[in-house]
Amino acid sequence: MPPFRIISFALLLVTLAVNISMPLFRVYAAEAGLNNGQTALVLAAYITGMLPCYVFLGGISDRIGRKPVLIVSVFCSFLATLVITISPNVTALVFARMLQGVALALSMGTGTAYLTEVLYPDKNAPTKAANLASLSTAIGFSGGALATTLYLLVDFQLVPPTYYLLLGITFIGLVLLFTLPNPKPIGGNILRLPYFPKGSFPVNMAIAICWAATGTVIAIIPTQLAKFNLTPYAGFCLVLINWTGAFLQPFIRKNDPKQSVRIGYVLVPLGFGLVELGSHLGQLWVILSGTTLIGLAAYGFSYVGGLALIANYGGVQRARAVSGYMFMGYIGFGIPAIFLGYLSDHVGIVNALLVFEVAILILTAYLLRIFR
Repeated sequence: MPPFRIISFALLLVTLAVNISMPLFRVYAAEAGLNNGQTALVLAAYITGMLPCYVFLGGISDRIGRKPVLIVSVFCSFLATLVITISPNVTALVFARMLQGVALALSMGTGTAYLTEVLYPDKNAPTKAANLASLSTAIGFSGGALATTLYLLVDFQLVPPTYYLLLGITFIGLVLLFTLPNPKPIGGNILRLPYFPKGSFPVNMAIAICWAATGTVIAIIPTQLAKFNLTPYAGFCLVLINWTGAFLQPFIRKNDPKQSVRIGYVLVPLGFGLVELGSHLGQLWVILSGTTLIGLAAYGFSYVGGLALIANYGGVQRARAVSGYMFMGYIGFGIPAIFLGYLSDHVGIVNALLVFEVAILILTAYLLRIFR
């Protein structure tokens, strides 16, 4: 198998593991007697594993080499799936989420850089590497959740066969990784703190809002769906959030980046408004329509346009500027969901979603005004 296919497969495996158990998050939490806020904290364990590695170990693959770092990241994904398979409960889920965060943080930059190196001397190697990484991760983030969701619709189990299937293919992926070439490390500092260049604030906030909407849908909406006996369909929300924007990325890249970010500003409050309305009415199709619009921004217009702008703003500090962009995105993914989880325990899910919708509208209006 060509090296670029093995590396793409490794990125797919890491992202498959991240959400393989997502349709059962709320089920595990309910068995443990956790409320919405506590469930959101469990999901945020993913961020606690990821951010320290992402921020403080950004240059580790430059120092010790791409191959060992990618092997470690896939092994962490294997352990995460093994933990939740052996012990399908909230305690195990916390450890699994932390391992998944570590795996994702170590693999994303490493995998893209590794792809670029094995595709060399193709003059379009960086672009092809970015496209391969984007496609692999887009399929992975929702593929695991989709597979589990489809099985649960047929036979509801706390440990669905998809867990065992992922363990098997991840083991195969680990074996394949050892066959890869091992380019000489380029050297450099392991520590690479994020950089926020002038003019980046509205762009960084755009991705933070997008991913905050995504994190809220993952953390809270399954509980609301359960009230209408729609728990197994939670995975479809994640599929639409990830796939709608991701598969349009090749077309979105042709747009003016500033225009793409502006489109994202409009799509998120509109999409989240539909999620809130669907949650109030108990209409699955309205919720799914809203998640589709959020996905168009979160992994499409806002993401692609913002990434291009930040890379331009960063200049020679491009890598650190992109790290700052991703840092803001993941902060948005975790923190608001925790706040809204606890708020929903006091005022109800629909009212908490309404509060967030108002906050999104106010922030969006402000960002549109200052974005030039």
